[in-house]
Order: sequence, then structure tokens, then C-alpha cells
Amino acid sequence: METLAMFIIPALVLLPPVLITALVLRYRRVRAEMRYQFLLKLVESGAALPATLPGEATPQQCDRRRALVLLAGGAGLSATLVSLPLNYHLGHPLSELWGLGILPTALGLAYLGNWTLARRGSARG
Repeated sequence: METLAMFIIPALVLLPPVLITALVLRYRRVRAEMRYQFLLKLVESGAALPATLPGEATPQQCDRRRALVLLAGGAGLSATLVSLPLNYHLGHPLSELWGLGILPTALGLAYLGNWTLARRGSARG
């Protein structure tokens, strides 16, 4: 009974995020297919394509989004590791691994800096 619980409980905990991710990816794929079908119909009808494709994100928006995701992910990872009361190898607390969240946080700060500098550069030029 105990070994069954060791497999069922983690599966039940991991299943919702996997399902949500699958649904989001399917929605994005369907939306992209619809957008490309629309563009294909425009081309077939002889209309000129717009300079920017509808629904495409600009690189500046992507940098800001990446920055916010990495900042939140890094801070969340660090907070999670600090708050877990578990021990690993030879009784060391899991909270000693809080530094693993520094890398995504630093990458998020770098993307945020890049987004800020690119925004300033486009305002000047």
C-alpha cells in the first residue's frame, strides 16, 4: 500500500501542470494555424501582405516577457527551496540549495536591462 501511494500521489500532483501546459500549447498551435490560413487566403486573393504580420510579438515584448518570467521563476525557486523542511544526503537541509534560484533571476535582470536599453535606443533613433 505504501509503495502504491509513493507513485500515485506524485502522479496526481504532476498531472495538472502537464495537462495545463498541453492545453496551452494546443491553443497556441491552433491559433497559429488560423493566422497562417488567413495569411494564405490573403495571398491567394492577390492582396498585399501587411508590413508586420498580425499576432506576431515584437522582440522588445519578448524580452520583457522573458525577463518577468525568469525573475518570477528564480525568486519562486529560491523561496520554495528555503521554505521546504526536507533533508537530503547526510541530513543537510534542502534550504541550503536556495542559490539555485540566482541563475534565472540574474538572467531575468539581464533581459530586463536589454529591454530597457532597447526601448531607450528606439526612442532616440
